[in-house]
Amino acid sequence: MALYVVVSAAGEVYAASYFQQADVFVALLLSFAAVCLMFNLLARHEGGEARLTKRSLLVLVSLNVVTAISWIGLFIGLKYAEPAIVVAFMVALGPTATVWLNALIRRQGVPPASDVVVSVTIAAIGCYMIWISASGNAGMEWGTRSSFGIVLAIVAGLSLALTNILVKLLFDRGFSVRQVLAHRFNATILLLLGLVDYSSLVLEISQHWLAIATIGLSTIIVPLLLIQAGIRGVEPFTINMVLSTAPIITFLFQYFDSRIVPSSHTFVGNVLITAVASGNIYLQYRRSA
Repeated sequence: MALYVVVSAAGEVYAASYFQQADVFVALLLSFAAVCLMFNLLARHEGGEARLTKRSLLVLVSLNVVTAISWIGLFIGLKYAEPAIVVAFMVALGPTATVWLNALIRRQGVPPASDVVVSVTIAAIGCYMIWISASGNAGMEWGTRSSFGIVLAIVAGLSLALTNILVKLLFDRGFSVRQVLAHRFNATILLLLGLVDYSSLVLEISQHWLAIATIGLSTIIVPLLLIQAGIRGVEPFTINMVLSTAPIITFLFQYFDSRIVPSSHTFVGNVLITAVASGNIYLQYRRSA
């Protein structure tokens, strides 16, 4: 799991730099097409297909929509905002929103008081992170596009939380991990087919094929395989604790990006996000133990 965090953090910082002068949609289209093909082959090899009922189909379609929003929102957010802040929103909002979505969608009751406190604390830290960017104290200059990047990061974080709930619902209906991964990116590919600039597609691939392959492998394909292996071999508590360090690891990788000036304010925000996220994970682990 530590390797997953390092690989994805390095890939996201590299992608953020690459997307400044290249077409984000071309890279994503090729990457997700490769992911979809790979997991379809793995799912066929695995054998056995869960029975697709009307309710399961609705969940699967919903999963496709929120997956497209979360992944495309993440990468466009990386293009316009500081990667460490984007990842901080993804890490903080995901688990926190999951608690409330569980209460609404899976009817698990009102969240405990500790989860309410954590939600308020993360919202306060999120406001601090927005202030960091807007006041010019982040690692990148603030502008209209930065605002757009932050908004997309928030939307992507919330979508990721909903994704986790929908995946769990499919697991409850007999779908395997590989079967879910084989079918969850269809809407993402269709949306990217509508967004990509076909006039520059061949030129983009011929000039930047190595960078596109690097981004696809480091941010999507390898992380998905690593986290799948981690889920099988590591306790959920350990997985979540390791994932909570992603903002700090991403911040450290930003030293390799000449566009970004190291910011102590961003670092403090990342540390606070990691501390609160880790504390929340620990409290949830103690309640379930």
